[in-house]
Amino acid sequence: MACVGDLTGLASVYGYVILVVLISFAMKRKRIEGIQRKIIHILIGNIVLFWWMFDSPYVMAFLAAAPFIPLLLLFSPLSPVHRLRTSFLGQTTGESHGLGLVYYAISWTILAFFLFDYRMVASIAIVAMSYGDGFGGLIGKRYGKRKILREKTLEGTTAVFTATFIATIAVMSFYQFLASTGTFGTFALNPVSALGIAAFTGLFVAFVELVTPGEYDNLVIPLLTAGVLILVGL
Repeated sequence: MACVGDLTGLASVYGYVILVVLISFAMKRKRIEGIQRKIIHILIGNIVLFWWMFDSPYVMAFLAAAPFIPLLLLFSPLSPVHRLRTSFLGQTTGESHGLGLVYYAISWTILAFFLFDYRMVASIAIVAMSYGDGFGGLIGKRYGKRKILREKTLEGTTAVFTATFIATIAVMSFYQFLASTGTFGTFALNPVSALGIAAFTGLFVAFVELVTPGEYDNLVIPLLTAGVLILVGL
């Protein structure tokens, strides 16, 4: 039976997803083209703000994350249901890399289950993908002029580093706040170490994003980021 924390976490996750879908629908109606998928990609990353609420890795992984894998497949270009594939959500999912959001959900599920006891690390890995890769795509597409590898640009890669650096600081600050109020965990890190970890994470994610084919970065970036942060002892 799910505990209060699990129920609160599930309600928060699904409520937030519904909000993001409504934002996506509003953007579609206002004909905001080109950046809709990236905005949704970035916003979904904020689900990590609810991860600390869960009491069970099974609930967190298999009820709050895994159900989105088949759901997003139904809206992807591989969907056998034409009506879903061509809906506004299907068109959003299908922009750029058709299975990108499916890989997103797979990453969420893996991290939620296997890094349940390292939720801050898992959260950093997710925001590295959502904010780092998301802003990298936005800035690179709009302002990128100096190509450094395939279609990747210096401007986009710099944005990946900057967004990941800031998002990592934000996640560590959030978990330190939770610990200081006795809400969750016992995390404590001095400012110099935090800046060092954030800079390292930003550089690592910028490199991984640069060399990873776009279709797979939603899977590769979070899993490798989580792995390397565990290895360095975070």
